[in-house]
Amino acid sequence: MLEPTLEKAATGLAFIIPGILLVRWYLTRKTGSPEQWVEEQIRELERRFARGEIDEATYNQRLHEMRDA
Repeated sequence: MLEPTLEKAATGLAFIIPGILLVRWYLTRKTGSPEQWVEEQIRELERRFARGEIDEATYNQRLHEMRDA
């Protein structure tokens, strides 16, 4: 009686686990890793500071927040 139940569970997992991995791959491919996201945000912050859109205090505060997150 236990054997058919295990077979169903294994079959279900055989579809669920690759599905989860596929969705995870797709989402990270599109957005990148958290480290890549932070680096891109830091580059944008540097560009805004260089253009004079934000002052040095704001730049330093946001840079500190991003690196601590």
